[in-house]
Amino acid sequence: MPARVLAKPQDLLVWRFLQIIGVIFLVIGLLDIFTSWLPSQLGDPEWELGTTSQFFDVVPLLGLGVAFLLAVAVATGRRWQIRLIATFCVLIAVFMLLAVVLYATVLPLAFKVITNPLALVQIKKAAMKTGIQALLYPFAMLWLAGAGWRSSFGRPRS
Repeated sequence: MPARVLAKPQDLLVWRFLQIIGVIFLVIGLLDIFTSWLPSQLGDPEWELGTTSQFFDVVPLLGLGVAFLLAVAVATGRRWQIRLIATFCVLIAVFMLLAVVLYATVLPLAFKVITNPLALVQIKKAAMKTGIQALLYPFAMLWLAGAGWRSSFGRPRS
């Protein structure tokens, strides 16, 4: 890992700006996730279906925040930040996989209960979108985690 990718003061200001934007995206994404999952109503299929779909809709904002923060940490050579962010990515990926399991258990019930054809079309659209998101986002987070961990084992920062 290079000691510092960009070392001029104006370049460090750019990394600081990206770090602030990353924190803002991360906080907004986490806030949206926490407010949708808490208070938990596990056992209520309608809540589980809607909350899981909403969770995967918020992941891009969270992912942007994490990616910005990881880029800044790698560029500035901060190993502990890189490893912390990489660990966070793994935890988010695990949470996503648990959410997919929850979603997969509730979705068949929704198809059985809903009789209105218009509502069924909307449920199918949401299921397709959430399914694609559930396939891509955990792998993206795990890729970020792996890239971060690999970069943290390079040359020490000077």
